[in-house]
Amino acid sequence: MQTFDVWKRMISYLKPYKLWAFLAFFGVVGSNILAISIPAILRDVIDIGIIGVMPLLGVMPPLFADMIETFGFEYGNANYMLMAGLLVVGLGVLRGLTGFIFRYFGEILSHYIAYDIRNDVYDKVQRQSFTYHDESQTGTLITRAISDVDEIQRFFAFGLIDGLNTALLFIGVTLMMFGTSPTLAVIALLPIIPLAVLSRNFAMMVSPLWKKIMERLQKLGNHLQENALGAEVVRAFNREDYEVQRFAKDNDRMYHERMDLIRQWATYLPMSALIIAFSTALVLFFGGWMERAGVGGVTVGLIVAFNAYVLLLAQPIRFLGFVILLMTQAISSARRVFEIIDAPERVVNKPEAVTLESVRGLVAFENVAFQYSNTAEDVLEDINFTAKPGEVVAILGPTGSGKSSLVNLIPRFYDVSAGRVTVDGVDVRDVTLESLRRNVGMVLQTSLLFSASIHENILYGRPEASEAEVIAAAKAANAHPFIMEFPDGYDTLVGERGVTLSGGQKQRLAIARALLVNPSILILDDSTSSVDTKTEHQIQQALDILMEGRTTLIIAQRLTSVQNADQILVLRDGRIVERGKHEDLIAQGGYYAEVYEMQMEDQDRVRRELRAVGQLPDSFMDDKLDFDVNELRIIMGQTGD
Repeated sequence: MQTFDVWKRMISYLKPYKLWAFLAFFGVVGSNILAISIPAILRDVIDIGIIGVMPLLGVMPPLFADMIETFGFEYGNANYMLMAGLLVVGLGVLRGLTGFIFRYFGEILSHYIAYDIRNDVYDKVQRQSFTYHDESQTGTLITRAISDVDEIQRFFAFGLIDGLNTALLFIGVTLMMFGTSPTLAVIALLPIIPLAVLSRNFAMMVSPLWKKIMERLQKLGNHLQENALGAEVVRAFNREDYEVQRFAKDNDRMYHERMDLIRQWATYLPMSALIIAFSTALVLFFGGWMERAGVGGVTVGLIVAFNAYVLLLAQPIRFLGFVILLMTQAISSARRVFEIIDAPERVVNKPEAVTLESVRGLVAFENVAFQYSNTAEDVLEDINFTAKPGEVVAILGPTGSGKSSLVNLIPRFYDVSAGRVTVDGVDVRDVTLESLRRNVGMVLQTSLLFSASIHENILYGRPEASEAEVIAAAKAANAHPFIMEFPDGYDTLVGERGVTLSGGQKQRLAIARALLVNPSILILDDSTSSVDTKTEHQIQQALDILMEGRTTLIIAQRLTSVQNADQILVLRDGRIVERGKHEDLIAQGGYYAEVYEMQMEDQDRVRRELRAVGQLPDSFMDDKLDFDVNELRIIMGQTGD
């Protein structure tokens, strides 16, 4: 994106806040008019009130002398000086008021704009497909949404407002100076030219330095984010010192880059002060000579006024370098932010997308192929199967066979590369994402809980659910007993990512969260991997009831979770290599049979032998669940017929 395009887009965020922009502009104009008036009063005070002379013909007449004279005050007396002093005080108060207006409303404006941009960034990130997040670093997104937006906000608060203030002040002062003494004006303003050039060069030099600092800050953010999430791994492998040194290395580089920036500031500020002092010296020297020689109507008051004008311009002109720097930083940051906002959304609703109503749960994969955007090979290839309403379909396979990729195509976390996925005969790409995902409940491999209470976490997918429904879902997932062991029960805060809970507890809450949605299609992605065998059995008992009338797809490594499935699919290298029921796959002697032999055969043999000698009752592990089955069916919307 070209610089001018970035600039225009930044300014477009002002449109909703035209009132605040007008008030800020009004404050800037008013403040400048009042600031320019005060040196003119000082000129009149010295020339008329102290010396008692009127300016010569051809010089701008005194601005306030006639007004003061109407009140009966004479030139050269104390009353005139008192009136002029009161006038200066009054103008100073008004200038303070207008300065407050432009600074206050300018700040409001800048924070509203930052608010809108951050919302745009967050909204875009939320709507992006999994592909985008696969390719993006979390620390980068955080840095751009916070630090880069802060740079844009600073530009609107200081760069834009103070840049406008500098421009208007320079125009006003120049007009006043040339209106009173063009010759002395040229002399006074000559040093301003090299000062402006110096300011521009300063901004051009520090802009790439600042860009390097922002990139380094982004890298440090990535380090912090990775180490915060991977704290257990770092401690487990005793790599604390290594991580500290790695962070310190980048931090040291950022320190030296900031020192380079500081050195530029340290050179610019005294140089700009020297140029301003030189301008003041020129006004005093040539102005004094012109006053003594009677050239151009220059008076002592005029020299004082010109000196005041130079000093009035000094700070804004010196600030010009900072304004240019803020602008270049903001444009650089805005370009990075707009990269996020403008990133194409790969999974979106079609213009003619329909709402998926009354879903029965018929899921079909028709010649489906899929590949990730950063790979050239298909992760899935020639996938064909149908899951009928109420059926349980189990998906097994070695690591990397494409199991999770397959189920992620149903709620359109990704779009297929070829073929199609249908729900009730409708291509999932032809329905709205909201209506599709409302009918799909998921429990993923990694159970993410939010920094909130247990009650709020279970409610996450269905905020309007009643207390009874929350408790029923928790009981179904066998989470209710351990929840009630906490002093605060369902109001217990789980900490960041559920850190206060065990892996099994987190997984059961995630299952309860999915069950509360009461979806037509339920996806369990290795959802019982974090629980012990007994808990898995208890959860499976509840799931047997809750799966009634809905289509369930289960990814599991333990065959105890899938051996009663209506259909079992075995994936290898992205293809379905085996399919059928448990007994059929055992008979085939393939991958499934190998896994069964490793996991189940010895257990089944021991169990049969114990039962044969009467040492193991048939009710082993058939624990009573902590809820009434019929009550659960009613709460979860099932009839039980």
